[in-house]
Amino acid sequence: MAIVEPTLKSINSILGLNLDGERLLLVYGGPSGMVQERLSVAMPANKSFPAILELITASADRLLMVTQAQRLPLPDCVSVSITGNYDPVSGSLESAPDFPEWKSEPLKSQLGLRFNLPVFIEQRPSAGLLAEMLFGSAESSGTQVYLSFSPTLRASFALNGTIYQNPGGRAGDIGRLPNPTAPDPRQNRPLTFNDFLSLNGLAAQALRLQPSHWDLNTSGLQILQAAAENDPFAVEIIERAARMLGQNLACIIHLLRPKQILIAYPVSLAAESFLPALRAAATEASGLSDSELPRFSASQLGHRQPELEALAPAVSALRLRVSSR
Repeated sequence: MAIVEPTLKSINSILGLNLDGERLLLVYGGPSGMVQERLSVAMPANKSFPAILELITASADRLLMVTQAQRLPLPDCVSVSITGNYDPVSGSLESAPDFPEWKSEPLKSQLGLRFNLPVFIEQRPSAGLLAEMLFGSAESSGTQVYLSFSPTLRASFALNGTIYQNPGGRAGDIGRLPNPTAPDPRQNRPLTFNDFLSLNGLAAQALRLQPSHWDLNTSGLQILQAAAENDPFAVEIIERAARMLGQNLACIIHLLRPKQILIAYPVSLAAESFLPALRAAATEASGLSDSELPRFSASQLGHRQPELEALAPAVSALRLRVSSR
């Protein structure tokens, strides 16, 4: 059966998926960003592609049973935010740290077959930036840089509202860059920026530098929440990470001269500590004046960011189609 491509006017409901190695989030919402129902499912130990497809199908059935009981219409399309290297040309997820078993999996076509609906997919940082431009504080003019920290440090870029994409979906994976100032004594190799700036990296650095202050199970999110409450130990870790990031953003700032650099949730929780240290380090490393620097800001979407990331790929694609007619 042929899948009929919808227009924005015909879209009333969207089935949104946000998928990473820890959980599958499903939302039922609309083009305005309003979410009427949501379901969060823990990721099983078996993360093979067929197993996750079955999980998505079963979980979507559960969610749609709830919406149908409320006499809500069936979704008109499927919208997906996923971690890893998603290739927008082939519609496949080439690889992902969260799903090491996945190799060039035909994600878009398989979801299209299972739901018999149009499917719109973006990798998580791109979906996050789209959500900020659609529902948040990010501008759609000029060049925007969006920094995501979970599960890895990754950047997405937009020029006048259009997301930069490349075949293979590997652009923006800046967390893989080695940090030559921090060799790993166990392996005699440089650690990467993910080891310091991702959520797991923040937790690892806190346990390494302040072992008596943190429980062994402390997460990066807990450190960010503690920094938001002005815990001096957490603030020290957050400011240290921000300075490291700011020093290494200088090349990106000179290359792109972005209008805005936006910090994603949950690092946005600690914006009061993170942003001043980030800006100061970027100023020093770039040699630019205040008027030449981009605006450094934090996402205002808060805990709604994962939901809106799930909806944003479809809403953005449909709005683009309407505006191009």
